[in-house]
Parts: sequence; C-alpha cells; structure tokens
Amino acid sequence: MDREAERTAGNMAIRDVVFVQFSDRLLTPIDIMRRYYRYAYSAMPGYVLPPHYMEIPFWIPVISGMLPDELYRKSLHIATDQDELIRLARATDEESVFLFSVLETNLRYVKDFVSRVRRPTVLGGYTDPAEFSGHDHVRYLGGLDELGSQFPGVRRSATPDYRLFAGDHVIPRFSLSSGCSFRCNFCSVPTQLTLTPVDRVAENAEAYRPLSFELVYVDDKSFGEARNWRALGDVGRRISAYNPGFLGFIVQTPPSLACRDGFIQECWDMGVRYIEFGLEICDDRWLAHLRKPFRMRHVEQAMELATAAGMKVVPNLIFGIPGADYTGTVDWISRNAAHIPAVNVNWLAVHQGNERGGLGLPHREQGNSDEHSDRKTWLSESERDHGWQAIRRIYAATAPGFPVEPLVTADMSGR
Repeated sequence: MDREAERTAGNMAIRDVVFVQFSDRLLTPIDIMRRYYRYAYSAMPGYVLPPHYMEIPFWIPVISGMLPDELYRKSLHIATDQDELIRLARATDEESVFLFSVLETNLRYVKDFVSRVRRPTVLGGYTDPAEFSGHDHVRYLGGLDELGSQFPGVRRSATPDYRLFAGDHVIPRFSLSSGCSFRCNFCSVPTQLTLTPVDRVAENAEAYRPLSFELVYVDDKSFGEARNWRALGDVGRRISAYNPGFLGFIVQTPPSLACRDGFIQECWDMGVRYIEFGLEICDDRWLAHLRKPFRMRHVEQAMELATAAGMKVVPNLIFGIPGADYTGTVDWISRNAAHIPAVNVNWLAVHQGNERGGLGLPHREQGNSDEHSDRKTWLSESERDHGWQAIRRIYAATAPGFPVEPLVTADMSGR
C-alpha cells in the first residue's frame, strides 16, 4: 500500500464496491457474431468464448487493483437481468458504491439503474456525461486519473487484480504499451505512445495466476511500434513457469509493420501464434480514405510472411463505410481462407471523444457510436444489406459449415 493509502486506512471503515458488467446475453440476445465465434473458435487451439463477454472487461481488474483491500470490499455482478440487478442494488448498504463502464450498448440500462437506485454510482466510458445530468448520486469520470476524487487511498500504480474472475477460462489482455502514433480517421485511441514501465511488465505477467487460459492477447494497438516489443519473450517465459498449458500470444499490428525484415520470425520465436491485421477493407482507395498506414501490397506481403512462419491470421474488418464496396474484401478473404481461421467484424462507429473524427460523421444518433450495430444514420437499407451479404460470404469462407442464412435478417446487436 502506498503512503496515501496508509494515511487513509486508519481513518476509514471498509466500504463495499460493486463492479457491474452487463452480460452479452442481456445486451445482444440474438448475437450472430458470438455464434460465429463459438463455431470458429472450436477449431482454433487456445481460443475460448466466455459465457457473458468476449473477454474480461479490463477496466474491472485495473480499478480493482487500485482499490486497497484494507479500504474496500470488492465484488463483481454480471447482470443478466435488469430487474434482478435493481433488487440486488436496493438491498445493499446505502453507502455501497456501484461502478459501470458506459457504452452505447448498455447506456439505457445504466440510465435506468441510476433513475431507480439511489446509491453512489461512479461511471466512465465513451458516452456523453450529459446523459446523466440531474442525478446528484452519480459521478462521471473522465479517466482513471480522476478515480481518487471518489475513492480515497487509491493506489495509482497498482497491478491489475484478477481475483474477481478467479477460475474463469478466458483470454486475458496484456500491454507493453498504450496509444498508437498512427492517426486512422475513425479511431479514438490516443496518439501518444506510452511504454509500460519495465518493473510493471513483470508484475502484470504474474497477475494472471488466478485465471485459466492458454493464450494471452497483447493489447498494444500496433505491436512492434513501441521499442520494448521484444520484452514479450520474457513475458512468455514468466507465464509458462506457472502455467504449463500456455500456448502463446495473439498480437495486432498493421501489415506495414509486419513486413519489416525478420519481424514475423522474431514474433514466432517469442511465442506469437496468431496475428491480427486491422485491414478494415481490402481496397487501396478506401484505405487511403481511412488514413490507414498501409496498402494492399503490404497486406499481401505480410500474409505471405505470417503463413510461412506458421502463424494464423485474423483480419479485423469494418463494414458500414459510406459508399464503400466490399467485393475486394470478400475476394481477398476467400482467396486466403486456408490461413484465416476467423475474422473480427464490426460496423463503423464514431465514438464520443474521438479526437480526430476525420470522417465527418455524426456520433450522437442512436447506433452511430455502436460498433456492433448496423443501424447508422449514414447507411441506407440497401447499403446495410450489401454489407451483410459480404459478411455472409466471409463467414462461410472462413468457417465452412457455419449456418450463415440468418445473417441477412438480423444485425449483430440483436435487432
């Protein structure tokens, strides 16, 4: 415990803190994307799909680690039913604090909670704080730097604490750096690249001990850009020492970085077994429009290098780009499907707080900031249908046997 926490501990009673995560079963009851992942992951060694979320909500272990056990009694509630959540909250002590990460997908549930439950509530996320004006028991934080204003004794440099997820079979996230110096037009990731301190790298590698896992996802937005990327080898050795079932890493990086001489082979030697490329769309004209730091010639070269090394490639794709055609994307994925065990599909979203916003699209209308919804004010019905037909063909190519027919009748948000 740091000095600030020590000074505070002697003057405070232990306070209950409840982290609330909404289950995908509640948010997306007809979740086609999850069905595809479940089908594809069954053939991908190390991949797992937890029952309530794609991956551990990282904000929870981060904040949990920052709140000292001497001051806070922490618990986790996975919300599968809104009324049950309300009943639980009303039964708690009046000083209990509830924490939420607010996105457009759960905004209506959080607004309903704060209007029905008079408990101290702390929020953060990618929505407009004005949505919660008029509720004096609610505090909307602009970032972790503000956490101390609501929680005395916060340990600002604490290691993430995964004990609330003990025993869960997951793919945890690990970061050697945060931010990304590339400036893609649609992205809200900060453009300042910040390295994880050396001593924290070792601590974070040890933090996963409570979990069950075979793969670790490296959360660096452009792996290989930060100068400490080779530290991943030591991370793998540390994890293997306590987890003999550890298979390796998943990384994400632009194809132009992956093309660097010897980079892919070094990644393989450090334990990288899957590599994600943020392709978004396989068309040079649209890559330039999105201000992506590569062109299709880099994609072809990176694909060749990755497959030669033995890695599987997972493309990240964006649909719903106004005016875009996905014929080239479908053709490229289909041509390389033998080396692509799955794809990650999202719909173009414009998030609150996007510091670039170079596409000039509105974010306030419902659906526009939800990457899991095809309901965008800039898309017509025919454009949505065109996108779904492309997704249907891509899912069929990468997961032979997956029942694709329902894709043309419902979007990923369950509408």
